Amino acid sequence: MSAPEDSKAISFAELKRELGPRLIGAEQVAPPPGLSTGWPKLDRYLLWQGFPVGEVSLMVSEAGGATTLWQRSAAKITAQQKWVAWVDGPQTQLTPWSLRHRGVDLAKLLYVSQPLDTKQTLWSLQELMSLCLFELIGCDLGNVWLNEHQVLKLRKLTMRYQTGLVLFTSSPAARVLKSSFYALILQFHDKNVTIHRAQHRPTPYTLERRDLYADTLPQLAAGRRALCG
Repeated sequence: MSAPEDSKAISFAELKRELGPRLIGAEQVAPPPGLSTGWPKLDRYLLWQGFPVGEVSLMVSEAGGATTLWQRSAAKITAQQKWVAWVDGPQTQLTPWSLRHRGVDLAKLLYVSQPLDTKQTLWSLQELMSLCLFELIGCDLGNVWLNEHQVLKLRKLTMRYQTGLVLFTSSPAARVLKSSFYALILQFHDKNVTIHRAQHRPTPYTLERRDLYADTLPQLAAGRRALCG
């Protein structure tokens, strides 16, 4: 071993000895908490393996389908006898049939009727999070988008109460799709879903929407056969 290599080995040994109590093994490193979306390809790509907890996510639904992810995630959470909440909006009203079809336990769902304006929407979200009851909260903003100050305030609340907050909008400003105030930003198109932002992952990244509905078509076919006798 050459002199430079000897010095490197000694330096590393000294560094390891000095920092030893603070070092942890690779098996002890865990990803930040997340709530599975029920879409395996998306969950595997995301660091949180689902919707991030303690962060704000944004779903841009130009072609529909965004609420499918929320309902799938809600189904997994309510199956564990934990609570979820949904705040209605002008674009999306979740029906009992849709929720039950996705497997959501309605006994563990709090459904909030559409607030009168943005101010009341923000107040409703703040009150829901402060209850420390809900693992996941969804909110339809319609064609409204929040400014950075409002998103930052919501983000602080999600961190404090360790809640996963998912906002839905149909037409955000272009700069919103690059906003660093959201941990996760998904945009739904006719044939694919674009991940515009996902912490610690290369973006934009595209997934085909047909994978999202791969397990839905057999269920619909079975339902049709049942109706036809």
